[in-house]
Amino acid sequence: MAGATARPAPARLERAECLALLEADDVGRLVVVQGAVPAIFPVNYLLDGHDVVFRSAPGSKVLHGDGAPAAFEIDHLDREARCGWSVVATGRLEVVDPVPARLRRLPIRPWDPGDKDIVMRLVVGTISGRLVGGRA
Repeated sequence: MAGATARPAPARLERAECLALLEADDVGRLVVVQGAVPAIFPVNYLLDGHDVVFRSAPGSKVLHGDGAPAAFEIDHLDREARCGWSVVATGRLEVVDPVPARLRRLPIRPWDPGDKDIVMRLVVGTISGRLVGGRA
């Protein structure tokens, strides 16, 4: 292609880099399967060890997610520089009950109004990340 600038191929992020990015952020997207259809929900979260922890109200995440496989994704894009990164964690989603005092103290602050009294955790099995176009 005439005039096209060569861009580096996507680079894989190491597990430690993925965990550091997850720890530094607090908003991501949770994927659960409702019947045969994936459903994506934005959630405010914290990383607890290697697990993603968030609060929820009763509903789809609890009904379709408790005990089921799930995925979680965060990313960052710099549209002007045409670069970014993405981290995807997969594992088993569970309702934490009873909630240990340590988790009750985590400062998870949902943006969505309403009672979010149910604590859920994605027990991460695999985690992967990609860097596209250089550091974003």
